[in-house]
Amino acid sequence: MSSDTTQTSHARNRLPFKAALAVVLLMALAYTAHDTLQIGEPLFSLISFVPGAISVWVLLAAGFSLEACNLAARWFSRRGIAVLGLAFLLLLPVLLSGRLLPGWDPLATFVYAPASGVAQELYFRSALLPALKKGLGGRLWPALLVHCLIFVGYHFRTFRSIGAVGPAMVVGVVLFLGGLAWGWHSQRDRTILWTSVQHSLFLMAMSLFTWG
Repeated sequence: MSSDTTQTSHARNRLPFKAALAVVLLMALAYTAHDTLQIGEPLFSLISFVPGAISVWVLLAAGFSLEACNLAARWFSRRGIAVLGLAFLLLLPVLLSGRLLPGWDPLATFVYAPASGVAQELYFRSALLPALKKGLGGRLWPALLVHCLIFVGYHFRTFRSIGAVGPAMVVGVVLFLGGLAWGWHSQRDRTILWTSVQHSLFLMAMSLFTWG
């Protein structure tokens, strides 16, 4: 069998991109519902990886490469680290607005928080953003904006717990800009390694504080 015939056969066996995109978008609803329901740990953290894993799998089945899904292990660029620095400055006031918890749960800090950070990056930056970019004709900024809106919507439980409109709007803006920074970085450096590290560290710090 010639190489051309093999390539044609592989192309025919690929999952249609529209079907893959539909699955990825459906996983956004499933992921949001999962976060809203808040089942107990450790099951909650384990299930958190399912939307991202399924979404990446269908994109690979549709012909995406690991690099296209931002799953390469790469060092960060100068622009990339600068954007992560801006994200840190953006997220810092959120921590400073809280107060330290009287107790401390090591599992929440060292297991569940980083698990959530990595799971979110796997779905939003390794699957949703690349799928939207291809679906929008390769245009990065429209894909970034749409992915950020979905990222903000995923945090429905956070907004419900805040209650007040003013603080909820501030949190929404922070989430949008944070998602924008992490999304741009993952596309610029073709990896979610460093966004996963920063996201996880932020959630680990968040586990030490309370608000309201």
